[in-house]
Amino acid sequence: MKIKTILMIALFISLLGSGLKYVDLCVADKYETQLEGLNPTENQIRNVEELKKKIERNKKIALSIMAISLVAIYPVSLMRK
Repeated sequence: MKIKTILMIALFISLLGSGLKYVDLCVADKYETQLEGLNPTENQIRNVEELKKKIERNKKIALSIMAISLVAIYPVSLMRK
């Protein structure tokens, strides 16, 4: 296989994987951090706030990887044989 083809496949896999991870984190943010109606303790509230921070950081990382993959596709497509 040509290096251009290998790079394009790797970039598309990276893009797809990051997109799926972002969707997973959005769902996790919605369901894993719900405390409504549970009468949460201060410890539970603190744990949920830490979890939300981790999820937000991971969402930013996933978006960054998606953006880098999208930007990298153009130069790879311009490569010659």
